[in-house]
Amino acid sequence: MQSQTDLKQKLENISKVFKIEDVLSIKTSNEYTQKYYQVNKIPYSLFHTKTDLIYMGVSRDGIYKEKDLLEAAKTVEKYLKNLNGNKVLELATGRGANSFYLAQKFPAAKFYGVDISRGQLDFAFKKAKGINNYFPNFGDYHDLSKFESGTFDIVFVVEALCYSMDNDKVLAEVYRVLKKNGVFIIFDGYLNKKINQLTSDEKIASGLTEKGMAVEKFELYDSLISKAKENNFKIEFEENVSQFVIPTMERFERKAALFFKFPKLAKLSLYVFPKEFLYNAISGYLSATLMKINVCSYMITVLKKDNFLNND
Repeated sequence: MQSQTDLKQKLENISKVFKIEDVLSIKTSNEYTQKYYQVNKIPYSLFHTKTDLIYMGVSRDGIYKEKDLLEAAKTVEKYLKNLNGNKVLELATGRGANSFYLAQKFPAAKFYGVDISRGQLDFAFKKAKGINNYFPNFGDYHDLSKFESGTFDIVFVVEALCYSMDNDKVLAEVYRVLKKNGVFIIFDGYLNKKINQLTSDEKIASGLTEKGMAVEKFELYDSLISKAKENNFKIEFEENVSQFVIPTMERFERKAALFFKFPKLAKLSLYVFPKEFLYNAISGYLSATLMKINVCSYMITVLKKDNFLNND
């Protein structure tokens, strides 16, 4: 009950700065996402971390530490060792921090990445110059035709599958490029309830959080799993780590709360800064609460290529 009251108060505070209907009416697209990441190129480093690990930390002891941002990379590391693999593809490689970390750990393996944001890839290209086994590319993860079938031991994506408006296409492409027994590792957030099951405040808050992050719509986790099975993947592993990402979210919440504490000053910022930057404050302000009231969840999912159903 307290969290629901907290959510209502936060929506009221947001309405003092932004026109909620204007935010909710934003139509996202690849172009909008590219602009979002270009605009936030410097702010991400200032307000999140200078390590380029622009992700949720998985803080299993409940206390945020910067090393918690490496959970995804360490998960890939574990599977790479188990599979004795030598070729990895990162979808939405962004600044390349995960793949760069792994490329240093496994100098005999090759790491590839694709991303549609040139603003983020600038960081990845710089990293790639200092190492000979990381190869970032500009590209859309819906079309992996530049890679041959049965090429990769592991494909992974961190907090970016949510940007896809056609997960079936991504899953089919990933399945194609994976070797037999290869795995697709996904770290991402999801809605826990159908829209018609949300209260009015929950619906508005989840919509605002989506638009603040340039996401058109968060997917239901069950929907992703159904699509994965339809594309012949088996569920190798899944873990709900929602409670462990809350410490990272609370860091953003505290910073965003300062912004909304002074609404008159915050409104003046609308005339100075791009909306794609300022809308981050909305997502940062609401995310932890939405996780606490079980509207959203954060999952680690490992899908395995089912070689009994395909002769690739």
